[in-house]
This record gives sequence, structure tokens and C-alpha cells, in this order.
Amino acid sequence: MKRRDFIRTLSAAAALPLAGAAAGAFADTYPSKPIRLVVTQGTGSGSDVIGRLLATKLGERLKQSVYVENKAGGGGIIGHQFVLEQPADGYTLLLSTTAPLVVVPAMNRNARFRLNDFTPVAAALRSPYLVLVGTGPDSPRSLQELTRRLASTPSSYSSSGTGTLTHLATEMYLQQAKVEATHVPYKGSGQSLADLAGGQVLFSTDSPIAAGALMRGGRLRALAVTSAQRLATYPDVPTMAELGYPGLTLNTMGGLFGSPKLPAAVVERIGTEMAAVLSSPEVKAQFASMETEPLAMPVEAFRAQMLKDAPVWEAVVARLGITAD
Repeated sequence: MKRRDFIRTLSAAAALPLAGAAAGAFADTYPSKPIRLVVTQGTGSGSDVIGRLLATKLGERLKQSVYVENKAGGGGIIGHQFVLEQPADGYTLLLSTTAPLVVVPAMNRNARFRLNDFTPVAAALRSPYLVLVGTGPDSPRSLQELTRRLASTPSSYSSSGTGTLTHLATEMYLQQAKVEATHVPYKGSGQSLADLAGGQVLFSTDSPIAAGALMRGGRLRALAVTSAQRLATYPDVPTMAELGYPGLTLNTMGGLFGSPKLPAAVVERIGTEMAAVLSSPEVKAQFASMETEPLAMPVEAFRAQMLKDAPVWEAVVARLGITAD
């Protein structure tokens, strides 16, 4: 071995313990300052409600502040690209779900990211969707009545944003029912559902989390749910499969993600604490009240499931012919 190569080998070998020591020191001190949790929908959306709950409970476990920062717009593009631009130090995390990570990049060329660009940190949730209408005297009382109305009268529906599953699920229903409606996208569920309750649009599809308060207040009514079984909270609401739409049994899956090359120590620490958060009786009860499943699964299994689901949703986007720029 040449002397120059020997020196390089020796230097590399000497650096290994130092790198290990640095990683160990980082693991011992992380987190040493507040952690930002980016939510890509607006205040009052299902993602926002879940994000604030997880931030509070995760902060208690970490003994460090975890705060939500809403970065809505572009079907999640703005928030996701923001996170990719942040240092890979574990102090900016992202709460994301199937739609912005998989669906939006498949339909919008402005999305300069793909699922593999992010580091999965922890699984968090799985949730179905509700087909919703207002409670005014002219609002449909059933999905069958809604379908007949759409077949005879020009109407519109709202969503929490172009490319979200609230958008995609509605388009799947319209295609299978062979009817049409004009899409009115919003920057999050809050304003979308407020306008639905106010009668500005005829119907919408959204999560039980986002719709819960307005339903309890008597301003929204659910006509159907996309889960495989009826929900315990809304036992009188039939599933889409019961109503003749077996292809509309779908859920969103979500969790925490970080920048590329996020340190393994961050993934391990956040993953450990998230598992404890999701298994706590208090959080389980709050998730149950929102008809959302706490998704406690190993991060590698979570990543594998997301990758398995990606081509399925990409095929749906291609079949529906939905694009957004």
C-alpha cells in the first residue's frame, strides 16, 4: 500500500469513533430546542386538529416544546417543499398523509418532490371520509337523492384542496355515479366545510375529524362513509359499499416525516415517543371520538405500506384524468 493511501485509510479509521461519538452526543441532547411541526392544511382542518394533539402530547414526552406551523396551499405542495428545504436536524417535522405525498405529485407538475424524498419518522393515523351536505330544507337527505340532484341540476362541491383525497374521493364517486359537479377547492377543510354549511356548495367529502364540530352543531349531515364498516360514532350513516359503490372503500394514512438524511437518532427518538403517545388511553380516546385509528406500526412497515399504496393511487389519478398546475 502506498504511503498516501495508508494515511487516507488511517485517517478514515480514526474518524469513525469521532463520528460515532458525535452521533451519540446528538442523541443525548436531542431535542435541545423547540420542534416545529408543519401541517400543510389550514387551522380547523382534520390535519390541523390531529397535528395539535400530537404536538402537545409529543412535547410532553420529549419535555420540549413542539408547536404547529400551518403552511397551507397548493394541495400541500407549499408545506412539503418548505420542509425539504430545512436542515436535516430534526427540528422541523412534517405531518403528512397519502394525498399530498402520493396523489399531488402524480397530478401536479409543480410538485417537485416524491414520497422517497422524505425520511419517514413515525406512523400516526388512518381515517375514512364522509360524504357531507348541509342541513338546510333543500339539502339532500340521502346519497341516492344527492345523485339524482346532480343528474338533473348543475351543482358544485367543495374540497380541502386540489389533489387532496377529499377531492379525489368525490371525483371517484362522480365517475361511478355517472354524474358531474363543479369542483370548488379551498386551502383547507375549515373554510370548505363552513361554506358547505352556509349553502355556497351542495356537498363535500371530508374526514370525521374536520366535520365533527359542525355535525355535532347540527350544521352538517353525513350521507355515507368510505370505511369498510359503519362508524361507531355515526351508526346510522351507511358505507359507500352498502350503497352500491364497493370501489369506494378507502382511507387516508398519515404520519410524521422529515428532511432527507435525517439522523437515525432523530427517527429513533421521535418514533419511540410517538409509539408511547399513540398507545396512551387519553390519545386513544380522543382519536376514537374523531373516528380515527391511531396507527402504531414500525416506521419501516409504515414506509413499505405507503410505497405499496403509491402506484394504486397514481393509477386512480390516471384513470380519472385529473391534472392540476
